Amino acid sequence: MSTEQLSTASKIISGSQLLARAREIGAALSAFVEEDELNRRPSAQVFSILREAGFLRLYLPKSLGGFEIDPLTMAKLVEEISRHNSAAGWLMMVSNTSTWWCNRLPEKGVEEIYKSGPDTFIAGAFHPPMKATPVEGGYLINGRSPLASNIHAAQWVFVSAFVMENGQMKINNGIPEVIGVFMNAEQCEILDTWYTVGMRATDSNDVTASDVFVPAHLSYPLAPGFQPSRYYRGTLYKFPAIGISVASLIVPVALAVARNAIEELKQLASKKVSFGSSGLIRERGAIQRKLGLAESFVQSSRAYLFQTISDCWEKTLAGEQLNLEERAAFLLAITHSNQSCNQAVDLMYSAAGTSAIYTRNKLAHYFTDMQVIRQHGFANESRYETAAQIYFGLMPDLPVVMF
Repeated sequence: MSTEQLSTASKIISGSQLLARAREIGAALSAFVEEDELNRRPSAQVFSILREAGFLRLYLPKSLGGFEIDPLTMAKLVEEISRHNSAAGWLMMVSNTSTWWCNRLPEKGVEEIYKSGPDTFIAGAFHPPMKATPVEGGYLINGRSPLASNIHAAQWVFVSAFVMENGQMKINNGIPEVIGVFMNAEQCEILDTWYTVGMRATDSNDVTASDVFVPAHLSYPLAPGFQPSRYYRGTLYKFPAIGISVASLIVPVALAVARNAIEELKQLASKKVSFGSSGLIRERGAIQRKLGLAESFVQSSRAYLFQTISDCWEKTLAGEQLNLEERAAFLLAITHSNQSCNQAVDLMYSAAGTSAIYTRNKLAHYFTDMQVIRQHGFANESRYETAAQIYFGLMPDLPVVMF
């Protein structure tokens, strides 16, 4: 790592300074929204703006040139950036989630990945797992994973994989053995599949691997317990995985989209005349009710999520581990916030009437983006069931909630 990189990492240390930086670069990021959606990936300029701000290494350890910030500050930063450019917020999510998940790698693996510096970019996908066949010194990886966001920019690709034995999944105590592996991106193939209704600039294409060799030091068991290397001994890396990957990174994008939809409807309502009358739509009770409901959904879910993040962070700082029911409560806050944002956006889209059906209208953009975010596997409607399974004393269908 260069002296200049270390100096940059040490210049901005407070949450308020980072938030000020996010507000400063917002306008520059917003200028690329339309262009990037047409290209279905973030432009080099967006990457450069975020990289120079240090926002692609916020969860990277300080020992590697990162900021190692707390989860609540991260959530606020992603929310702020996403207000200007939702794909840029998503890009922050991908980069920082990936750097956090390196916490289980042995030192040799961490050093290999970050030998080129702290801005090394890792794309990844959790589901479905690929197949890992043990060979001398490591594994051969085969399979296909969808939704690998920002895949064209990646130097490394992280995926989960079933360990295979005699052509079948290896089973330990009735549970398939699963590992996380980091593949050199040059050895993988990208399939052009990202044609979607929303979040079009996130480059979330499929990635395939065909007999890609991964040395043992670039893999680890995907299990709740682990011994961190010397690079990842900070408190941040003891925080629950769902709090890192979802609460502080994914749902804040939804909060930003919902807030944007509300503000856009307020502007529209101040000039649009109601169908069949001479009055503005803001004077109609039905529209007022929808705005009030949307505000209540967004304000309450934001407060709920941020308070939960704060409470869990305080426990982690105190050296406590969240028990399973506390993790279920965390998952509920995540899920409820994401789904509440979806309800708010839907209300604003409905309130706008036919104005919102045109792609030139920003509400159409917010509506379609939200349709994608609401379906994320870690925060969709089925996660209410996952939390309830834990409350009933059952095994959760989303194992990562235990990490």
